[in-house]
Amino acid sequence: MKADQASTLAGCFGLMNLFARSLGGMLSDGLSAKFGFRGRIWAQFLALFFEALFLFAFGSIDNTNEWYVALIVLVMF
Repeated sequence: MKADQASTLAGCFGLMNLFARSLGGMLSDGLSAKFGFRGRIWAQFLALFFEALFLFAFGSIDNTNEWYVALIVLVMF
């Protein structure tokens, strides 16, 4: 991977918190309003589970795959 692509990748990985943290908070608040504390725990579990799966897939990216597709999917969790 070239240096300019690596720096863009590192910057996008850090900037995804602007989107992902607020979306996770809204999901957690919504499930908490509907199911109580148990809904908040399920929201946390699902977010961490899918984040782990997508981080594994993101870590498996090499030069033959497009990294930005994996990053877009990872940002959703």
